[in-house]
Amino acid sequence: MLLLFCIFFSLINAVFEEVIWRGILLSTIKELTSTGYAVIVTSIGFGLLHLAIGFSLSLSLLISIAGGIYALITLKTNSIYPSIVFHIVVNIGMVYSGLII
Repeated sequence: MLLLFCIFFSLINAVFEEVIWRGILLSTIKELTSTGYAVIVTSIGFGLLHLAIGFSLSLSLLISIAGGIYALITLKTNSIYPSIVFHIVVNIGMVYSGLII
């Protein structure tokens, strides 16, 4: 049962978060301002979202850094698919470590 939860949660969560944060917000903010500003705003926002849903401050800061990495991957490859895959892998690790259940 944990395996099924892990697969479905990781896949659905990663796709939705990446489409929203990197697919929509990053590209829109980048068009309106600058690439650096877009990366910073979406990364901080990504971390704050996780803080708001109950993650600790320290973990939310790490998630902000991960958001920056996802943003850079998206910009470098000009695609959200690699960041979705990376996000899935991180989510799987978080489920099996007990951080998400």
